[in-house]
Amino acid sequence: MSSGPGQPRGRHCPAQSLLISLAGRMREPCRHSPPSMLAGLCPRTAEPGFPMVNVASNPAASNGARSASTSGDLSVVDVPSVFSETASGGVRTYLTAKARAYDRPGIRHTIVVPGEKTGFEEWEGGTLARIGSPVFPLAPAYRQLVDWRALRDVFEIVNPSVIEVGGPFSEPILVRLALSGRRVPVVGFYHADLVRTFAEPFVDHAVLSPLRAILRMGARRMIRAVYNRFDATVCASSSMFRELRALGVKNVHEVPLGVDLETFRPLDREDESDTRPLPARNGAPIAVYVGRICPEKRLDVLLDGHAMLPREEQPNLFLVGDGNIRDSMAARARDGGRVTLLPYVSDREELVRVYNAADYYVAPGPGETFGLSIGEAMACGLPVLCVGRGAGPDRVEGSGASELYRHGDPADVARGIRAMRRHLGQDARERARAHAERTLDWAVTFDRLLALYDQLASAGGTS
Repeated sequence: MSSGPGQPRGRHCPAQSLLISLAGRMREPCRHSPPSMLAGLCPRTAEPGFPMVNVASNPAASNGARSASTSGDLSVVDVPSVFSETASGGVRTYLTAKARAYDRPGIRHTIVVPGEKTGFEEWEGGTLARIGSPVFPLAPAYRQLVDWRALRDVFEIVNPSVIEVGGPFSEPILVRLALSGRRVPVVGFYHADLVRTFAEPFVDHAVLSPLRAILRMGARRMIRAVYNRFDATVCASSSMFRELRALGVKNVHEVPLGVDLETFRPLDREDESDTRPLPARNGAPIAVYVGRICPEKRLDVLLDGHAMLPREEQPNLFLVGDGNIRDSMAARARDGGRVTLLPYVSDREELVRVYNAADYYVAPGPGETFGLSIGEAMACGLPVLCVGRGAGPDRVEGSGASELYRHGDPADVARGIRAMRRHLGQDARERARAHAERTLDWAVTFDRLLALYDQLASAGGTS
């Protein structure tokens, strides 16, 4: 895979082109990076044919561990399961906050993602390494990482001290192939509830209950098999911690996530007008959901419960986001009722305005492993109506500004909507914000992760 002096400078495969490009950038340090960082992480014009790094000749690299570079920097590499330039979600929010938090001396942070083209760029204080990858057929906004050789080339350049894998499917296999026997600790972050996100939503009909049981059993076995191969497993809520331990996953660490409390904040309420991001002129309360419009979020149960209420008791319900069932949700909204779909909001300040324009937030997804959007909404002062399954209840517990409803029960959704009327007003908004300030701190999150990374890197990993 390598190319150096005396070798041809002809056509290269994408993996070779990436390595050549990165090696060419290693001649001088980045202008805006600490001197200890690899100079190759600064986006520059590469010189094809520049000698590339040979990891095999570097004993420290072969042993993994903390000494990922001569300066002793800790090289943290993330390989997420999903990442999109045009869509958002909890994983992207987590990685953005992580890149900013680890933009400090002594740490080099790289995120490896599938992209349209191969290349490196500075991103949010860290480094984004894109590997040219095909579009994921079921979700055109996302691409699927498939080239383990290109991933190996990235590892040779950034020389990871520890790798965090964000999914249980192809990513762990690709990482192990790319490591090629090198001893580097690998952490699995349990971002998605496999049972409730992948096994259950698609076989909800009573006739399919035997298949549902089989899929649930298969998902549980997969969780145990995959996550016990990691050096450590991280989850973001106490409910997920208990569930993983009950499934037989060992060495589980609970690291709650946080929220950018400076960005997500209460604003002065705007006048009722068409200039509001969630305009409503009928005087009814405004409820908002922000996230992917997809089956596992169980928006169908939410809309069924909303439709059971008399029109005069229905809140104005806004669904903000994109996803593979957006068209069917839009059709339901057109059929009547106070339901409106709005497109995905990429601008954070506009998203803050969206939250602040609502009276409360709705969290219908039973497969949440943390509930970042719940945290963002509460930081903006929104009470929460939340399904009583998954990590959502952990986020709102003790807030005094929430109601829970039973999973899969539209009638209980309707009851919960009625109950939210007691959480309207400034007092409830202040309770929600105070709860966010007490429980959601990114600094705590990434300090805990860093301590785990240091521990694993010092001990070395499994090959």
